[in-house]
Amino acid sequence: MNGNKKNQNGLTVIELIIIVSVIAIVAVISIPGSTVVLENFRLKTTSSQLSDSLDLALGEAQRRGGTVRVCPSSNARFCRTDGDWNHGWLVFSDGNGDGTVQEIELIKSFSAPSSHVRIFATGAVQKSASLTMSGLVPANEAEQGEFHVCLEGLNPRTKVVRIDESGTVEISRTQSGSGICSRG
Repeated sequence: MNGNKKNQNGLTVIELIIIVSVIAIVAVISIPGSTVVLENFRLKTTSSQLSDSLDLALGEAQRRGGTVRVCPSSNARFCRTDGDWNHGWLVFSDGNGDGTVQEIELIKSFSAPSSHVRIFATGAVQKSASLTMSGLVPANEAEQGEFHVCLEGLNPRTKVVRIDESGTVEISRTQSGSGICSRG
């Protein structure tokens, strides 16, 4: 063995620069991708919550034998009358039929989606949704309703939550740039 060679246990400056450069490149590439993943998660979460709230309302209407409503709400206490679902919504049993949420009638409230998510409601759910034992109550001259859940500025990323007259809820994805989100 040569007595001039020493054991090296650390990294050289060149090796350290290469490692830091690789980490920086990976970070720059992955951050935009993670933003898209996060936004898609928010889109999926909002559409799932809308679907769950409609399913909850139908189940409660069948269990209670009365009308259960889903309405947009800014404060988890009162229904909005403008049909703006972007501030959250709530599910309540309307036992006395007055369309107003009393504390005892509140079943569940849902908070506002991410500020990048927009909800546009059409048909029988435009301003609120009423469900009975047999399904969705027709409104706005429509027997069905749709919630278009959109990512602001990303038209291809759109989900549609549909509810038909029987109360069946389904979630689908629209074609790129189509639907109400591209107009909204």
